[in-house]
Amino acid sequence: MPDFSIEGSTDPFLAVQLDQGETVFAEGGAMAAMEDTIDLTGKARGGFLKSVARAATTGESFFMQHATAARGAGRMLFAPSHPGEVRIIEVMNDAWSLTDGAFLCAEESLEVATKRNKSISGSFFGGTGGFFIMTVSGTGTLAVSALGAIQEMPIPPGGELVVDSGHVVAWPSTAEMSASLSTGQKGGMLGKMVGSVKTGEGVVLRFKGRGPILVASRAQPAFIGWLSSRMPSSS
Repeated sequence: MPDFSIEGSTDPFLAVQLDQGETVFAEGGAMAAMEDTIDLTGKARGGFLKSVARAATTGESFFMQHATAARGAGRMLFAPSHPGEVRIIEVMNDAWSLTDGAFLCAEESLEVATKRNKSISGSFFGGTGGFFIMTVSGTGTLAVSALGAIQEMPIPPGGELVVDSGHVVAWPSTAEMSASLSTGQKGGMLGKMVGSVKTGEGVVLRFKGRGPILVASRAQPAFIGWLSSRMPSSS
């Protein structure tokens, strides 16, 4: 099976060692370097219709890179499209949900699909894929990336883990997600909107069940806003 490892501490590469005949697939444009024993092609993963649905609903690429060690063993490097950490997940007969842009690379044995967001409230808020969420299922190695550092947060037994929507990276099928406008448990919609404005937290996601939730240190909307505020004016 392909060997996944992380090379470097700041803005690291994902290194993958392939034996002859092995294949991995990755987000379009993620390949940074590879040995010449490897063939790289672009394919519509899962067929045309599934690829259209994935690209339209999750923001991922229509064509994914497929890398096969065709002429012997080979090593290659993948790089995310944004600065931050890469995390390797061993998927064991399970499914992981990923936020927009989190997918980096996976073993050929894993399946990629989009699923409808069962949380109606979560569908209206950004950062979690809206009405559709990207899922990776099966058994194999998965690599995800995020803006900034990634931290695993366990769900407290019998309780909930509350995460700002812009900081969520991925979660397993053993966790159930819902969304709300504030961390408060009580109060109507107006009260929660006022509380959200006061705390500056915006939309939060609530997780019940089991399993680690991967959380990023940077939220893309806030980071883009910070960059925009420091861009020189055109006037």
